[in-house]
Amino acid sequence: MSAASSLAVQPPPAKAVLGKSVVFKGQIESREDLVIEGEVEGTIEMMEHRLTIAQSGEVKATVIARELEVLGSIEGKVEAVDKVYIRKGARFIGDVHSAGIVIEDGGFIKGNIDLSRQPEPKSIPPKSETVLNGSDTPAIHARPAV
Repeated sequence: MSAASSLAVQPPPAKAVLGKSVVFKGQIESREDLVIEGEVEGTIEMMEHRLTIAQSGEVKATVIARELEVLGSIEGKVEAVDKVYIRKGARFIGDVHSAGIVIEDGGFIKGNIDLSRQPEPKSIPPKSETVLNGSDTPAIHARPAV
């Protein structure tokens, strides 16, 4: 038996892809990383996995994921356990609740951002609205605390 044959070969992590020509309306529950290249409308739940919205991807959904990477566009409410990445040329409109967020120069986000590890309280209104465009100066509109 050679040393090479005794080593365990690990398969690459599973990754599902919704292609460019796919239009999906409804609820997605994924137990593996997911890349969306087409259109999705509804809810996406993948608490332990990464969701990537490709440049051609268009999502209108409530999303719960470990991480979210946006290269295309998303409109909705996002809860990410770890981080949200808004890449150059990406467009995000909606609310983000995450432990962290990365917005590249040229990425666009409009909505409320809550950077905490605590679950979002349902009855407290958002405290601020943030409009960021990677190529412009950030504008933060604060609302008075209730």
